[in-house]
Amino acid sequence: MTIGAILAACSGGPSPALTTPGPGTSPTGSAVATSSDAPTGTPAPTETAGGTPTPELTGPPATTPAGACSGNDDNRDFFDDAAIAMSWAVYCAVLPDGWFLETGSYRLADGGILEVTYRGPADARLALVEGNLCDGADVETCAPRDTVIGPASFGDRDGELGRFANSLVLDVDRGATPSWRATGLGLTEEGFRALGAALIRVDG
Repeated sequence: MTIGAILAACSGGPSPALTTPGPGTSPTGSAVATSSDAPTGTPAPTETAGGTPTPELTGPPATTPAGACSGNDDNRDFFDDAAIAMSWAVYCAVLPDGWFLETGSYRLADGGILEVTYRGPADARLALVEGNLCDGADVETCAPRDTVIGPASFGDRDGELGRFANSLVLDVDRGATPSWRATGLGLTEEGFRALGAALIRVDG
């Protein structure tokens, strides 16, 4: 199952297209279709013009709430804007070398939702979906899992680690609005736990 299919199942509705760039192309974040009264935001991908991923993970000093987020200045501005716009806590990833932000978008309608995907070494993925994930859908549809592994940290929150298909999932307040979900592909349980614990809250 692809990361796009997993996130579509998690959100219970239309989701951003999560595309993998081909050689020489740039990844793009496609915002979901919304009405004129539902603003969206889309970060610029962290990639050079030639198509070679450029991890910018240390970044400048944390002069804004999102200053410690992995990515470039446009990525950090995106998280700052989302945190200001949302009534719930927005989280971003702090990642080791070799990772970059691939796609992302948010919308404000129906309580708001933010979706981002990071790509790492060996084509690993970390996807975050935050806000109104279920939008009235059954929790097994919007936040599916096959097994529960146990507790794990989602930044400063207590989450529940599980498995779904070939992915690892980490849920906070599963089925509620708001809720938070991280999905990892191509990661060990230890590595995924570490990335989840390193997530930081962006205060708007």
